[in-house]
Amino acid sequence: MKVLIVDDEPLILNGLVKIVGEVAPVGTEVREALNAPEALEIMKIYMPDVTITDINMPEKNGFELIGEARSEGLCERFIILTGYDEFEYVRQALRSDVVDYLLKPLDKEEIAALLERVRDELPAASDSEYSWHAVRILAYMQTNYMNDLSLDHLADRMNLHPNYISSLFKKETGDTFVNYLNSLRIREARRLLKTQGHLTVCTIGQQVGYDTKHYFTKVFKKYTGITPGAYREGEQATEENDEGDGQ
Repeated sequence: MKVLIVDDEPLILNGLVKIVGEVAPVGTEVREALNAPEALEIMKIYMPDVTITDINMPEKNGFELIGEARSEGLCERFIILTGYDEFEYVRQALRSDVVDYLLKPLDKEEIAALLERVRDELPAASDSEYSWHAVRILAYMQTNYMNDLSLDHLADRMNLHPNYISSLFKKETGDTFVNYLNSLRIREARRLLKTQGHLTVCTIGQQVGYDTKHYFTKVFKKYTGITPGAYREGEQATEENDEGDGQ
């Protein structure tokens, strides 16, 4: 099991890492981060099974970290650990569907039991089962990338846990679910922009899975460095030059 602990107080963080390392199930790997942005970067490589996070942190708070991590398919299970026993925090934690809400100082027996429960809930699969699931999921995405896909949708479709699918993606592709999906879409968009001159940029964006031209342009530029329109103009200019050279 892989655990990530996030707290902006170095001394507290070191203490949490030590305690969790002592009481976590055998074989548990523990990593740490001092803030949400650092945690998100670690998650992209580490893909933790559960993240233990403080709430009050600079730049992004714990709830913002949870929301962003889930939207990018980086982690599904979260345990909130805070020094504030406030009703509003508890209510927001419930809305965020966290595993549990714990108060500092950390109780060793409490966290030990909680981590044991998390480990027991993790899906177990042999290498052959893992590969079989990977083939199914990747094949499904190849033919349905233009639809409204999400980890939850895939989990329901494949009868698997979203966190399991996140780990599978990282192992099989070296990438996150969101990046893999966007790469599929942008690759097809580039093909259409090059070959379907009668289609508008907006139409092509919709055909590959983006509802609005603005969002399509934003994602396309992120993955290629230029806008869809500029990409199409560049391809047309290249074709004209090739034709000129051939005359």
